[in-house]
Amino acid sequence: MTSSFEVRILKNPEELGHYRRLLFDAYIHEAGWKLNPANPSGIRISGHELRDDRDGIAICFGVFHEDRLIGGARICGRHQGQFEIHGYQPHWDLSFLDAPNLIEASRAVLRSEFRGSGAFTLLVLHMFEFCENNQLSPFTLTSDPSVMRFYQRIGMPAVEGCRFKFEPEDPAEAQLFLVDSRGMLDAVLKHLEQLTRTR
Repeated sequence: MTSSFEVRILKNPEELGHYRRLLFDAYIHEAGWKLNPANPSGIRISGHELRDDRDGIAICFGVFHEDRLIGGARICGRHQGQFEIHGYQPHWDLSFLDAPNLIEASRAVLRSEFRGSGAFTLLVLHMFEFCENNQLSPFTLTSDPSVMRFYQRIGMPAVEGCRFKFEPEDPAEAQLFLVDSRGMLDAVLKHLEQLTRTR
């Protein structure tokens, strides 16, 4: 079924707005996020869009089904010299994130009716191919057990000791996954390509 999906970088304001509305629906309505107004990322609701301080420097990818945007995610470099995790864990030793070519993959969303369809796999494949083509090493954080299993399945290593809650009231801890070499990224891409072929 992955052949029925298309992934591309979102460039026009209409598509970016649609992506941010999907984030609002999934994160606020569905997942019940309770935003702390003082959160380090500047995450806020604007209209029916979920926005933050990194919107202006993020590269957003959308996954489409029959020309309809059904999901997306983004990659984002440092904002004011830091990744998001630095704001949430200011006392941790995060020196392993000092490599100049690191990029954070975040804000993944997929309409509920397309989960398990292969669309997320194709989205991650395209994002990581972009990283490979631009000599970038991706890392990501997730507290969703099914997404954690997905990253483990494609060979993306979890960083030991990097589990935490973004907010104290969060129901689950997030885990950091990191691809820190070209060889590891090649291996992850091979796993992703195999998964897309079996869909």
